[in-house]
Amino acid sequence: MKLFPEVVRSLYDQDVLAEDTILHWGAKGNNPKRRQSFVMALEPFVKWLEEAEEEE
Repeated sequence: MKLFPEVVRSLYDQDVLAEDTILHWGAKGNNPKRRQSFVMALEPFVKWLEEAEEEE
């Protein structure tokens, strides 16, 4: 579980996962009422992506 954000970041860096996909996971999760813990673990990375997008 602790490695999930690192795996997602690595896949993003290698252009395997699209930014839009990660942002969608962060916004919607698997179930909006009960987000799974792995999606919640992505929150810092999602925030970083959103801030980087705003700067562009």
